[in-house]
Amino acid sequence: MKLPSLIFVFSLTFLSVQANHITGGEIFYTLTSQSGNNYTYAVTLKLYRDHFSSGAPLDAAAPIAVFDRVTGARVWDGTIQSTRIDFLQLVSPGPCILNPPPVYYDVGIYSFNVTLPASANGYIITYQRCCRIAGINTLVGSSSVGATYVAEIPGTNPEPTGPANNSAHFIGPDTVIVCQHNAFTYSFNAFDADGDSLAYSFCDAYVGGTSGSPAPDPPLAPPYPMVPYVPPFSAGSPMGSQVVIDSKTGLVTGIAPDAGIYVMTVCVSEYRNGILIATQRKDLQIKVGDCSIAAANLPPLAINCDSYTSFFNNRGDQSLIHSYLWTLGDLASGANDTSTLSNPNHFFTDNGCVHGHTYHESRRALYGHGKNADEDLPGIFSWIQQQRNLCK
Repeated sequence: MKLPSLIFVFSLTFLSVQANHITGGEIFYTLTSQSGNNYTYAVTLKLYRDHFSSGAPLDAAAPIAVFDRVTGARVWDGTIQSTRIDFLQLVSPGPCILNPPPVYYDVGIYSFNVTLPASANGYIITYQRCCRIAGINTLVGSSSVGATYVAEIPGTNPEPTGPANNSAHFIGPDTVIVCQHNAFTYSFNAFDADGDSLAYSFCDAYVGGTSGSPAPDPPLAPPYPMVPYVPPFSAGSPMGSQVVIDSKTGLVTGIAPDAGIYVMTVCVSEYRNGILIATQRKDLQIKVGDCSIAAANLPPLAINCDSYTSFFNNRGDQSLIHSYLWTLGDLASGANDTSTLSNPNHFFTDNGCVHGHTYHESRRALYGHGKNADEDLPGIFSWIQQQRNLCK
């Protein structure tokens, strides 16, 4: 009786190791031809895998299905062989990052053509895979949570030209280093060949597949449930309240949370003639590293109601910085308006609002300087606003 138990346990362990390897994915398509009421689309599924993962390699084939976008009825399915595997690696992370984490992805490409008749409802293209990697900060039991990647093909209702569509395609770089407690940017910008208006937002990551059926063939029909987020994280706040997305550009900015792994799904909505025709999605697991950036980290607003003397403190990592030049925005103070100290004190000549800048040079390269707050270059350019006319 001991041998069957041993075999059963080993099988479960093997399945878990083989399944936990996908770190993100997306589906996009282009319209290649139209014949009467039939439209042919060239579809691409991209799957991301951490190159250093101990899990299985990318699958040799991917079961994919197409469903009616409203009824969920399956209208097509097939098993698509891998077209190729690309390798994305950040070879030179920059001289001003201390302890940079490795950024290296295997990207599986699965391409195929599908011909579909125009319909009022449109279609959803679906691929599902279990499971996500273990240890994701934002998900409950992440190693048993699968993923569903989808793309939408518009119908003729309410926009008659909907089926003649090229999906919005994410083009932002995927080799980005994010250091805990530091400012960062991550572009989810997309290109739309039809010139449709695009709007970006954080949205639900979907569950898909199980440990018993890691790659459903065919995939299950919509609607799809969202992943179990760990509060306070959510679909709309995937990396905490200090990380936001620009609805017009898809640029994610903010202060990174603690080191770990975070699921982020970005939706790009396509509008044609003012009508929402489709929403495309990109689901990624973003790794925040225990690294530091040699950059100024200053509060955007400082209010001093106690005296005319203010203390300026760079809260960023200073281990790689060997020189500073502060301009404190108090021209009436003459030569005292500048300082080469790392954390200077300054006696202001009058009350009011002033704008200060800091330039600093690292031990490896000139890295940053101060700029107006409207410039979106976090982690590189820093400034400070000193307010003293708000005191009562």
